[in-house]
Amino acid sequence: MILVSDMQLFDQKIVVSKDHLDFNNHVNNLVYLKWALDISRAHWLSEISKEIDNNYYWMVRSHHVEYKKQAFLGDELIVQTYVEGYRGPFSDRIVKIFKNEELLVVVKTNWCLIERQTQKLKRVPEEIQSLFK
Repeated sequence: MILVSDMQLFDQKIVVSKDHLDFNNHVNNLVYLKWALDISRAHWLSEISKEIDNNYYWMVRSHHVEYKKQAFLGDELIVQTYVEGYRGPFSDRIVKIFKNEELLVVVKTNWCLIERQTQKLKRVPEEIQSLFK
């Protein structure tokens, strides 16, 4: 697995099941995207306080997915994520999916922070940025 220095990494293990497969008997493209969304949420929830969760949430602005290799039934995968940076209310999150040392998929998602009370974009406060450096 390729690690990124100076970034807080969060990872999960997944074993490919029959439900993950498409008609070609490899992992469906949408499943990779779902895994990227799932690990992003899990990482967020693992670091934030109840107060932050009550005040803010993230919405997807865009995804860029690069498929490099396929995964098949029974493959043991590592899904890894980190936050790449912030610009105002926006944040880029990277998700990489590996089989052993081999990189299979990279997902770069641009997220925007929403303040729950106003339902408007909110500049990412330092208290959140410091949790994901």
